Amino acid sequence: MFSFYLKKYSMYVFIAAESVALSLCKRHGVMFNRFRKFFVIRIVRSVGARVNLTGTIDADTDILIVNHQSMFDIFSLEEAVGLDTRFIGRTGIMDKWPVSRIVDRVGHITVDQKDRRAIIQLLKDVKICKGKKVVIFPEGTRSQSGKIEPFEAGAKLLVEKLKLKAQPVVIKNILDIYNESDKTATSGTIEIEALPAITITDDWYEHTHQKMNKTFSQ
Repeated sequence: MFSFYLKKYSMYVFIAAESVALSLCKRHGVMFNRFRKFFVIRIVRSVGARVNLTGTIDADTDILIVNHQSMFDIFSLEEAVGLDTRFIGRTGIMDKWPVSRIVDRVGHITVDQKDRRAIIQLLKDVKICKGKKVVIFPEGTRSQSGKIEPFEAGAKLLVEKLKLKAQPVVIKNILDIYNESDKTATSGTIEIEALPAITITDDWYEHTHQKMNKTFSQ
């Protein structure tokens, strides 16, 4: 358990350092992007993790539909996918310092689920991110059940309303590497698999959930 807390402390030190560094740079300038890349790698390595991406994320993909198990998903994906990622997350999670400062400087998207007009703002925010890889966690919460939980309606609405090219991505074993609930941290490789882009049909959302669950359990 001491090892877990040491790694957690190291991770948050690097998160705090990134928030300060990004505050001192011109947004998305050369130094800004260098700092992002440097700190993302440091954050992932601070818990003894490396990231292995299998499959290909298409250059013209608009939105990545990803299962969610941990806050650490964000940093792992950012290392695997690159700096053009923009994450969608709930207020209350992404508006706490030091993460909130990174969210603000990078331009990640926050959603206030208590606001009935939030979906309208979300549609606008995602539209602005055209050319970036928007990441959405359709389960709406972190799952530690050993399976991918049922999807909420948000991702389906975004894809269909904005006619986005969507691609599923499965994070497989992150809780084996870093698990805040069990307070365990073990050095290893986080396996992330990109599945083929989605063909939109009447049942595409349910089919995507089934395919991701099958990949997750392999």
